[in-house]
Amino acid sequence: MDRILARARLLRGAALIVIFAATFSGAAAQTQPLQAYDVELVIFQHLSPGAAVEDWELEAAEAGKRLSIPDDEPTPLGSPAAPAPAAESNFPSLPAARYRLTAIEETLRRNHRYRPLAHFGWTQPGFARKDAKFVPISTLVPASSGLVGQIALSRGRYLHLTLDLLFQPPDEPRQRYALRQTRRMRSNERHYIDHPKFGVIAVITPARD
Repeated sequence: MDRILARARLLRGAALIVIFAATFSGAAAQTQPLQAYDVELVIFQHLSPGAAVEDWELEAAEAGKRLSIPDDEPTPLGSPAAPAPAAESNFPSLPAARYRLTAIEETLRRNHRYRPLAHFGWTQPGFARKDAKFVPISTLVPASSGLVGQIALSRGRYLHLTLDLLFQPPDEPRQRYALRQTRRMRSNERHYIDHPKFGVIAVITPARD
């Protein structure tokens, strides 16, 4: 009987240890900080002729509606419910010393077919889609660029960059062109998002401490 009671106490003790370890591991996982990323973009204007103006005007008319951030892991039973609009936030600006697209910007500047409009970046946590925040670009681009809008980075199974931009060229004051797109991103790789009137080159890099 004593041996049975001793074994029972041993089993209860082992069970408590397992429960404690699981609880501690769960708490540690919840408090683990999110991976931070450097987000860097070069936005440039195409100076050569492109698509018809009517197509761009239709896009611009839709730009008043905020672009939702898609789910990169949709349910097989149908489309997920539309997410609530992402909040806006300002993150620390990326120092020029950490830019990785400077040489590309200079190449564009020397090419008569392109005009760099803005080169900027910031550092932010890799928020999940439901917690993603749009970054307004008004304080990041020159006032003379003709650019307005917002950009969001979200992280699920993949990184996604959501662009919701309007461009009003200084030489075409009555025209507005929209670039509204979400692109799956690979960290440390350059990505090109194109439009007949302007384009974006972006790179997402895990931030250094």
